[in-house]
Amino acid sequence: YIPLPNDNEECKSLLNKFLPIFSNEEKTLIGHNIKFDLSILARYGVVIKNNLWDTMIAHYLIEPEQNHSMDYLADVYLDYTPIAIEELIGKGRNQMSMRDIPVEKVKEYAAEDADITLQLYNKFKPIITENKLEGLFYMIEMPLVRVLAKMEANGVKIDIEGLRQISEEQAKEILEIENRIYEIAGTSFNIGSPKQLGEILFEKLNIKAPAKKTKTGQYPTGEEILQKIVNENPIVQNILDYRSLTKLKSTYVDALPSLVNLNDGLIHTSYNQAITATGRLSSNNPNLQNIPVRTDLGAEIRKMFIPKPGYVLVDADYSQIELRVLAHIAQDHTMQAAFCGGLDIHTATAS
Repeated sequence: YIPLPNDNEECKSLLNKFLPIFSNEEKTLIGHNIKFDLSILARYGVVIKNNLWDTMIAHYLIEPEQNHSMDYLADVYLDYTPIAIEELIGKGRNQMSMRDIPVEKVKEYAAEDADITLQLYNKFKPIITENKLEGLFYMIEMPLVRVLAKMEANGVKIDIEGLRQISEEQAKEILEIENRIYEIAGTSFNIGSPKQLGEILFEKLNIKAPAKKTKTGQYPTGEEILQKIVNENPIVQNILDYRSLTKLKSTYVDALPSLVNLNDGLIHTSYNQAITATGRLSSNNPNLQNIPVRTDLGAEIRKMFIPKPGYVLVDADYSQIELRVLAHIAQDHTMQAAFCGGLDIHTATAS
């Protein structure tokens, strides 16, 4: 339970009126992106015991590659355009919090949300049945919602002091690489500017450009281009090193500490259940699934994720999970024998 800024007796009293509803295991709670609601209520100590029915997840199973936002679904399935959230809280720098909006304005938006969600439920429930998706929906996806909400709430701890030290070391290394680049180029320039970089490489240093200029008159300077000319001049490898270091520093080393929750000192990512068409989870704010590992620096950054006191971190992975599932579904005796015998499945397949 994390106290919130507007935590007061009136708020608690209001929530208490809903506790008998939320604690009724016989009732079904219908929502759109219901994990968000579970997470917010959990911050007030409210545990949802109802059965869950998420219209966003339902549509994800029905049309995995489509947009699953309520506005899109209301338009496509209900021929209706809901109140835009920007009308209430604005956007960009002037965006406000929902708590700053008068209740009289919020009530129309909130009631419409609930109405549309119920209408979508009535549309999607029979489609889930018709497409024989009930097992996947009720036995895997809906229980997973609670698991992900708990994972997000549990958060992950990072070594802030360790990251600060890495940041200082990276800053020195980046400065050294910058100076080497300027020395080879014979002048200082904005390394992050594709236009200036292209002029330095292909005009001042006379490296043969592996690709024509773009329509805007610039030389392409993406990583694929630089890899083609990496042996033409030592400046190219330095530029690649510079890009790699600055990206790691800005994306992870400097960014992660700023995402730590001030209430509990942990990072709370958001796990997305309805993004990838393949069924894999994705993660954002921050993306904890793409922490680099292949370089020495990437490995050092991974070490900055540490267990909370009294806990340990466990790294686990499936071995050839897709092929094992395939062997089971296809009842392929040769593949099954290879797995059961502990053989290398790729060698067995090749032979």
